[in-house]
Amino acid sequence: MEIAKQSAMEVWRATLQYIMSEGVEFLDSNGRITKEVQNLKVEIQNPEQDIEEPVNMLRRSEEWVYPSSEEIANIITNKKLSPAYTYSYGPRIFNFNSVINQMDDYMIPLLKFDRKSRRAFVAIWNPIEDSSTFNKLVPGIIGVHFRNIGDKLTATAIVRSNDFFFGWPANSFQLYTLMVYASQKLEVPTGSLTTFSISAHIFQDEYSYIKRVLGI
Repeated sequence: MEIAKQSAMEVWRATLQYIMSEGVEFLDSNGRITKEVQNLKVEIQNPEQDIEEPVNMLRRSEEWVYPSSEEIANIITNKKLSPAYTYSYGPRIFNFNSVINQMDDYMIPLLKFDRKSRRAFVAIWNPIEDSSTFNKLVPGIIGVHFRNIGDKLTATAIVRSNDFFFGWPANSFQLYTLMVYASQKLEVPTGSLTTFSISAHIFQDEYSYIKRVLGI
């Protein structure tokens, strides 16, 4: 299944509606009733239009504390691991295993050298740390592919497990932050942002809040 819309809010609402109506319900390993769609591709065609709005909508609720855009962006841009986290995206992207800055030492130079390259992939899953039977604290986003298409920088993220109500708004904003970082270095505008979710899901305890977002 593919969902493509101009704005982040359109994508978010359309995807939540699709999972609500077409998702398969089951009890997950954490004991939560989950509704899931497998292998779901969603594309924000013009992310700069309103990429922060899903985050802002969640922040306006008084029923939970949702992190600010600055906090969310810091998780993917900060090169140092915060003591509060067992892992973070920034260190894996900008200092993977203390060996390589995947953005500045690989991806950006590659696309400067070969604008048509299909090799500009940034890995986030680390098998040394993550491939353990008993480790549940592993990344949702496992890799990001960048490509110049139509003279714009596009990004496609592979997401292992994606809570589309609480998780996707933050993840999409993080990914766009990374796109902007790269586009400024490459001196090209940003294009579409796509997430490919192996498990796109929502939880039963979120249903009432999701209906508010959908206006039903």
